[in-house]
Amino acid sequence: MKFVVDGMHGKVAKWLRLLGFDVFYSATISDEELIDVTQKNRAILITSDEELYYKAIKLNLQAFLLKVKRKKLLLLNEILKTLNISYDELNIGSRCIICNTQLVKIEKEKVVNILPKKVIEKNSEFWYCEKCNKYYWYGSHWKNIEKELKQILNYVNR
Repeated sequence: MKFVVDGMHGKVAKWLRLLGFDVFYSATISDEELIDVTQKNRAILITSDEELYYKAIKLNLQAFLLKVKRKKLLLLNEILKTLNISYDELNIGSRCIICNTQLVKIEKEKVVNILPKKVIEKNSEFWYCEKCNKYYWYGSHWKNIEKELKQILNYVNR
């Protein structure tokens, strides 16, 4: 499942990527370009812009209208629930949250001289983004991410 997220929802785009979805996001492109990217990629457009939403619907594109004043966790839960996305469809931690590229698992030996010593000592699994040259691991920040993921995915466990 692919998504195109408008410029108002960078955090939503980041979290959808964290959940493993292919997400196009740009804060600087026009509505017409968003429509074009949505069409070309057969994606679901996510926006809070009613005019953009109705434009997409008129073109028979799949679109999702977000309620602006909701918290990020509620927005994500609403997207997953409305689109009937199950936990099995998620591939958590498989994409770079910055550039959307699929992450590649990398052996610990290859990052020993790259990452801080404490990171190497406390972790055994590492991933790498070949596009933006970023490394990922299950660091202390992951506890906060897991807490938020549980809140987002709460409906899946019912």
